[in-house]
Amino acid sequence: MRISNFKLSRLTKTEKISNFITHPLFSGSAIMIVGSNSASALNYLYHLIIGRLLGPIFYGELAALISVIGLLGIIPAAVSLVIVKQISSAKDEKEINNLIIWFKAKMFIVSLIFSMLVLISSPSISSFLHISRITYLLSISLFFLFSLQAGFNRAILQGLLKFKELVITLLAENAVKLITSVLLILAGFAVGGAVSSFLIASFLGLYLTNYYLKIKSRSIPQVSSNLKPMLMLTVPILIQSVSITSLYSSDVVLVKHFFSSHEAGIYAALSTLGKIIFFGAGPISAVMFPLVSKQSSKGENYKKVLIYSFAATTLFAISICFIYWLIPNFAINLLFGSAYLESSKLLIWFGIFITLFTLSSLLINFGISLSKNRIVIFPLVSAILQIILISFFHQTIFTVIIISIGVTALLLLTLLIYLCFGKGLIYGKNISKRDKFNLNNRPGI
Repeated sequence: MRISNFKLSRLTKTEKISNFITHPLFSGSAIMIVGSNSASALNYLYHLIIGRLLGPIFYGELAALISVIGLLGIIPAAVSLVIVKQISSAKDEKEINNLIIWFKAKMFIVSLIFSMLVLISSPSISSFLHISRITYLLSISLFFLFSLQAGFNRAILQGLLKFKELVITLLAENAVKLITSVLLILAGFAVGGAVSSFLIASFLGLYLTNYYLKIKSRSIPQVSSNLKPMLMLTVPILIQSVSITSLYSSDVVLVKHFFSSHEAGIYAALSTLGKIIFFGAGPISAVMFPLVSKQSSKGENYKKVLIYSFAATTLFAISICFIYWLIPNFAINLLFGSAYLESSKLLIWFGIFITLFTLSSLLINFGISLSKNRIVIFPLVSAILQIILISFFHQTIFTVIIISIGVTALLLLTLLIYLCFGKGLIYGKNISKRDKFNLNNRPGI
């Protein structure tokens, strides 16, 4: 009898391990972490190779153009999160199919308008950034026509929990961008060749994402013309995107303003190393968002998804911080060289800042996935507070980091209190009647 119970106990533990490994959060996170980090590695390799091929002057021009793409991409990124929310909350295959058709039709119009706006503003952008040829901006405007649609398609894939397909498109696009850039630059096209590679890669990304989005019916569904529910979701997500970006970017800008070029370079290296934690753990949040949204819309318990996500993010962040504490000199020397070694004592502190920021970002996404859009007020206030404090107190780089740690620690504490005591959200209870109304009134059938 004891032997039988022992076998049953072992079988139960084995089943638990198997269930954990096959859980969508674990498998999806594994795919997203490996895929996203591989895509990031390709991007890093891209900058390393292209920077050497172009030289400082031309590479600086290309870097400015890439910055323009990143800044302009904040708004479309917010829309993409809305798409993830709507698709993952759909009740059945018919509704999903209709939403995909509706989104693709609308997003083509949005991409076309956005591309035209970039085209119109090209002379001003070119003049402000001292870009030598306006044709580069013209290419970027066309790039947005393809890349935005590809990005929206990836949001649909994420909402459908098709993480493997999403990762394949990212890797293919980044690989083609790297290869075509090298070939075109070696052929003598310099910055123009690099910009053209963005255009070619974005077209490939659009083709691949369309290929993976198999739609049974091509007819335009009858959808509600009331866009109020979607706009009510887009605005808070936009606020969240701007606030989150500010929290890990404004400190770098302010240090560049208040400190010497050498100290700003040291801080930039710290920032780049610290962001490994945020971008490395980012895929966990990307997987959590549609899972929580889907389970919430069905009235299912989502507590385990949150716990697994928070635990996995914490474990990953602490592991990186341990490396930064144990061998900071090795980490800095490996990626940036000996010229930056004087920042080694500050690396662990910056790691703590980014860890608190990453966990806060996870909880903010969790709240938005439950349609608790007021949660974006917290990161907005924190971002403003960080800018104000650094503007007044910036005696040393360490002071700046301590301010960021204090702000993000307060943000994390506030979010935990809000989610723990705000109508039992963190305990996985069903969504409120008002949230159900908002979900049921999204553009759909």
